Amino acid sequence: MQLVISKRFWFASAIAAVLSLTVSAVFAHEGREVGDYSINIGWIVEPAYEGFLNGVEIRVNRVEEGGGDHHGESTTMANNEDDDAGGSMMMSGDHHDDSGGVEGLASTLQVEVVYGPTGASRVVNLTADAAERGRYTASLLPTTPGVYEFRVFGTIEGTVVDETFASLGGGGGFDDIHSTAELQFPEQLPSNRELESAVRGAISTAEQAQDAAEEGSDMLSIVALALGAAGAGLGLVGLVVALRRR
Repeated sequence: MQLVISKRFWFASAIAAVLSLTVSAVFAHEGREVGDYSINIGWIVEPAYEGFLNGVEIRVNRVEEGGGDHHGESTTMANNEDDDAGGSMMMSGDHHDDSGGVEGLASTLQVEVVYGPTGASRVVNLTADAAERGRYTASLLPTTPGVYEFRVFGTIEGTVVDETFASLGGGGGFDDIHSTAELQFPEQLPSNRELESAVRGAISTAEQAQDAAEEGSDMLSIVALALGAAGAGLGLVGLVVALRRR
């Protein structure tokens, strides 16, 4: 049984490694203005899948008031008829403009990552991107598919911030965590989470058999419990594999 589980585990791990190199990033972040700042947040890599090293990505920019009704809109018009015009002309209406990334927030801003179905949460510390002003990241390996929330809290240059962003399944704008099963073909392999659950069940049953033996049960009972433990373990693994194939 251990050999079978080991082979499936490493095979699943190999698939995950290949997918991490071949799945292209499609960014689906969510943006929001908070006071004089704009916050844009999502997963570092999207689409986002369980079992892949990922993390939170957040950009914070200053927002400059333009005095109009539009937000973040600009139009570039090519001007090929007048060589003296320099070839292009930027036309900007009255709008808000993101006017530069905000630095120095790694020590004043944090993100709480919440798994929606259970409410399990973890606060992660941000690291500034040295190559891009206003961009911060925090590494995370999401282990369960579903809806997530990012709660951004702390201060931005003295402005208190406490904003919650939800993934798509929760009505928000960034990507949910997906199961790798939807990428597998022609058969779906059991996830590491399912294999771990099956193995834990088998270990628990084996421990019960050992406890019964230590309590001085007769030989027949000991043999029956040992066989039951082995059967339970094989049955759990078989059930997981069968369900995934179906």
